[in-house]
Amino acid sequence: MRHIIFFQPRGDSDRQVSAGRALRHQSGFSLVEILTVIAIIGLLAAIAIPQFTAYRREAVDAEIKSDLRNAAMAMESYYAANLAYPSSVAEIIAVGFQSTQGVTLSVSNVTIHSYLLTATKPGGSQASFIFDSTTGAIH
Repeated sequence: MRHIIFFQPRGDSDRQVSAGRALRHQSGFSLVEILTVIAIIGLLAAIAIPQFTAYRREAVDAEIKSDLRNAAMAMESYYAANLAYPSSVAEIIAVGFQSTQGVTLSVSNVTIHSYLLTATKPGGSQASFIFDSTTGAIH
């Protein structure tokens, strides 16, 4: 009795199948890896966004306070030239004061010896800041 053994040599089609299987196991990310990355990005955003908002508020406050100091210097310059404090912002603009864009400034309670400057801009930590010439403080 004769036994016939069939031997099939490995051809190109087998190599392609093996390469396909290897690529399927080696490329791409698993669902767990993608979810982990999304969770980390979400955590970083939860920390960064409130911090960014706080920095922005501080920047707006610094703009307002800077304008108040500059306006106070302009008020004193006007006083040195005219021996009286100006009653409007337009008068200190004439001596060189330039307000920052978006900052609204007003002059009030002008007397012979004192004045109040009020500055506002949306986005700060408080609605407005006030410079009092008698104390030199910004509230």
